[in-house]
Amino acid sequence: MSDGRLEAIAEDLAGELLSRPLLERILRRCVELLGGDAGSVSSVDEAAGTYRKEAEVGVTCQPGRVFPLSEGMTGEVVRRRAPVRYDRYADVPGGHVGESDRATLRGVIGVPIEWHGRIIAACVVFSRVEGRVFTDQDAELLRAFARHAAVALVNAGSHEAAEERARLQAAGAERERLLVEVQGLLDKGLVDLNAELEQAERCAPAAVTGHLRRARAEAESTMTEVRRSLGAAGHSPLEDRTLEDALRAELGWARRARGADARLVIAGAPVPLDPALAEHVLSVAQEAVSNIVRHSGASTIRLGLVYNSAALALLVQDDGQGFELDAGDQRAGLGLRRMAELAGSVGGSATVESVPGWGTIVRASFPYQRTAGAASDRIDVLVVAAQPLTRAGISRLLAWSGQSVAVVGEVAGAGGALAAYDPDVVVVGPDVADQADAVRRISAAVVAICPAGDQHAVAEALLAGAHGCVETTADGPTLARAVVAASRGESLVPDHGIWAGRLTSNANPSGLTARELEVYALLGQGLSDKMIAARLTIAVKTVEKHVGAVLRKTGCRGRAELIARGRRAG
Repeated sequence: MSDGRLEAIAEDLAGELLSRPLLERILRRCVELLGGDAGSVSSVDEAAGTYRKEAEVGVTCQPGRVFPLSEGMTGEVVRRRAPVRYDRYADVPGGHVGESDRATLRGVIGVPIEWHGRIIAACVVFSRVEGRVFTDQDAELLRAFARHAAVALVNAGSHEAAEERARLQAAGAERERLLVEVQGLLDKGLVDLNAELEQAERCAPAAVTGHLRRARAEAESTMTEVRRSLGAAGHSPLEDRTLEDALRAELGWARRARGADARLVIAGAPVPLDPALAEHVLSVAQEAVSNIVRHSGASTIRLGLVYNSAALALLVQDDGQGFELDAGDQRAGLGLRRMAELAGSVGGSATVESVPGWGTIVRASFPYQRTAGAASDRIDVLVVAAQPLTRAGISRLLAWSGQSVAVVGEVAGAGGALAAYDPDVVVVGPDVADQADAVRRISAAVVAICPAGDQHAVAEALLAGAHGCVETTADGPTLARAVVAASRGESLVPDHGIWAGRLTSNANPSGLTARELEVYALLGQGLSDKMIAARLTIAVKTVEKHVGAVLRKTGCRGRAELIARGRRAG
């Protein structure tokens, strides 16, 4: 079959963006390519050790059923990680074709569909023609088609994931709308209730004013807690609006709750804020405004943001009843401690000034750049190593490094690496079985420790997705520097010149430079130019130049073809 014919069939796959119909189309095209009489296609989950029959043509193969990878033609294909042929289907170990079909089938061939060294599906073609024997040429043709099929399946998976994200976002937006509506109704009801209780307190005899006062305080407390609970159930207020807009919304709530004149004042040229910093500024403002609504009886509230050269200042002022700054005053003590903790966690500070009868001022400062000793700069590390002594040694090296690194746990294998922890970086030891597979299964940033001088192990770890690698001869500071770099999305690896040419298992007939080979390998992981630039600590424009050079030298027409070529051979 001509290359043009194969490409035309492969292009047909690009028109289908749903995984299940795409698998059916892949199967039909495989049968057509080889002139077969029947076929089946299965999705493969190597981590679980199973495969699922997805579709069939001209034969009964129990679609929808899940089988272990130790059985059937698909299991044999995954075991060998290459095309598998039999002259008669009866020779297939543990086949699942029904008895009525089994007697009619003659030649059979199966091919893996791989992506980045991982088998994601397998296609099997049957012939009922007596004497029909599938050849090496058939196997190569089917394998060439499988490369196109892998790209199509990954694209379909990305499309489905994007649609699912859009669906969840739409559902979240509707949930947020309902929460805001419910909050508004509760706010109005509780404000009205509070006003009635306040009026009743003025007219009631002394014997019941205490009860009314407590009821009013309880209504105010409930109002605040309802708002907090509803806010926690929704998404962050800063996901879809600016800090200034979120603060205006906070003051809007205060106006509804107290009938106060609440205004936002902004001074200085606004500076883009780190999202985590903006969240903390908003949290401190919410705590301050909540305290005003609940306790102050204020008629005016002023909230100010002052963008200074090195820090953002937050001021919250009211004309309420104020209070004595007494350490025993639980109302002031708890609120101040919470605001101080929130500001301190990002390297800032918060203070309160209050005079009875004159109101209260909250002042908080948030530096744009966190100080080196700030608690939020701590990097939480999970150590994964097979042997207890290895885990203890890695942990001790990190503890002695002098960096702001904290080991939050030690586990023996990657399977449970993230189940009970939420680390910033995972360090994978050299004694972990199939280190590259362990790296591939971890979603956090990874630093792999590889045997000294083992260039292949370094290349395998980086291809699997590790942010950085150090050798077993590295000292504590070197390991810590690799961890810090990985936490920032950067890479620290052994000398590039030694192993760059081994970043793929293929030869280098195109004459790529060492840096181009690095870019080639990272493209194969599906990384964007921006991510590659961060990984290699070079400019995005430089990455674009290297990508263009790789495309030109390899003769690829685009990134998709480059990624497909760059996948590792099974």
